[in-house]
Amino acid sequence: MGAYARKKKSLITGPQHVILESAHPSPLSEAKFFGTRPFSAVNAALEAAGETPIDWQLPAQPPSDGEMPE
Repeated sequence: MGAYARKKKSLITGPQHVILESAHPSPLSEAKFFGTRPFSAVNAALEAAGETPIDWQLPAQPPSDGEMPE
C-alpha cells in the first residue's frame, strides 16, 4: 500500500471491511514483500467472514483456444 493509500486508511471504518497492508512486490521493495503472504491473508479474512477462500493457483497451461478461463 503506497503512502497515498495509507493516508486514506482512516476513512475505511465499516466493520465489514478488512485492510491488508504489504509492501509493493517491486525490485525496490522485494525484501519487504517476500514473506508477507498477502494471498493467504486475503483467504484468512474471507474465511473469518464466513466466505469461501479464493483459489489463487494459476492454470499449468493457458487454454489452447486463447480464451481466459472463467
